[in-house]
Amino acid sequence: MAFSISLASSRMSGGYGGFGASGGARLGLGLRGGSGLSGGFCLGGGLGFGAGGGLGLGLGRGAGAGALVASPAFVMGRAVAAGGLGASAALAVGPSSGAAVAPILSRAAEKNTLSGLNDRFSTYMAKVRGLQQENEAVPTDGGTDVSQESSLNATIEYEIELDNVCGTAHELKAKLDFEQGVKFQLESDIAAMKKDIELASDLRIDLDAKYSSLKNELDFVNKTQEEELSSLQSKLGATTMDTSVSMIEVDTGKSFDISAALNKIRMVYEKSVQQHREEAEVYYKLKMDEIQTANAKNTEAVSSTKAETTTARKELQMLNLELQGLVAANMTQEISLAEAQAQSSVGVAEYQAQIASLSSAIEVAKADLHKQILAYQELLDIKLALDVEISTYRKLLEGDDFKMT
Repeated sequence: MAFSISLASSRMSGGYGGFGASGGARLGLGLRGGSGLSGGFCLGGGLGFGAGGGLGLGLGRGAGAGALVASPAFVMGRAVAAGGLGASAALAVGPSSGAAVAPILSRAAEKNTLSGLNDRFSTYMAKVRGLQQENEAVPTDGGTDVSQESSLNATIEYEIELDNVCGTAHELKAKLDFEQGVKFQLESDIAAMKKDIELASDLRIDLDAKYSSLKNELDFVNKTQEEELSSLQSKLGATTMDTSVSMIEVDTGKSFDISAALNKIRMVYEKSVQQHREEAEVYYKLKMDEIQTANAKNTEAVSSTKAETTTARKELQMLNLELQGLVAANMTQEISLAEAQAQSSVGVAEYQAQIASLSSAIEVAKADLHKQILAYQELLDIKLALDVEISTYRKLLEGDDFKMT
């Protein structure tokens, strides 16, 4: 009984937001002089096996965002979100960002993927050998069993479709892990930014308190200096009193001695006044220098405090803007995550229904195949019994001919 089977199913899918890709021919299987050819794409590489001359098998499998054991899609989502929040919370997560994304699978993950593909290849090879042995075991004179061939075709088609559905489910799970990684990274960044804003607010309060304290101190110093200056001016005004002395009429004989004495007293007072004036000027200059120095220091401190306050306000404004951007990005990511979860839930439900339907169809096909095998075995038993009877009759006929001769 000669029959041929040729099945092929291909699918191409792009990763969400331009990250990850999978594709390639799922399975190409040919019996009876067929040649298998497959192309696979798995992060820049693929796996393909082919043989000709009666048996051909091709297997290709692509991986999307990576294996689910260590959840590379989750790690990749966090890396993408963290890389987009470097300087000013400019996050861009969406389809086709323009830059090539580095492969997220490590060498160990690639080896595990290749090992899984090799195992699947061995399984398909075993199935093909079994089908070939069944094909060779069928007698050639009994005609072509169309129903058995169609059931085998349907069985293999169902298995391949089931494999494709499982691959799609893994890709949807990888997309979900990617979105969850982005959301986790955004929440972490928002928590860190809230802490920074609280620290900036505390710093602003401290700087405002320092500014108020320095301003009060400067006002007090200015008031004290004004009081000291007014007291000095009052002292200098008291020393510049009129030193004129009224002439006293005395006797003409003693007027010369009194005039000389008055001149001496005038000279002594003038020297004393000059000395006090010089001391007051020196003291006034020293005090003015001290006041000017203190005023300059206070002015520098106030300027520095104002600069620090301005810087803190600018940082606070930047942090507020960055927080607003992060909140908006978080809302966008939550919306996209909800949409992705809704799509994935709908897709998973549909695929589960398809899997259940395909599984039931496979069970029915297996039951039919078992019935056909039993019927075929009964036919073989009947054929053997008929062969024995024919041989017996032939011997009897040959014996009768021998007796007749």
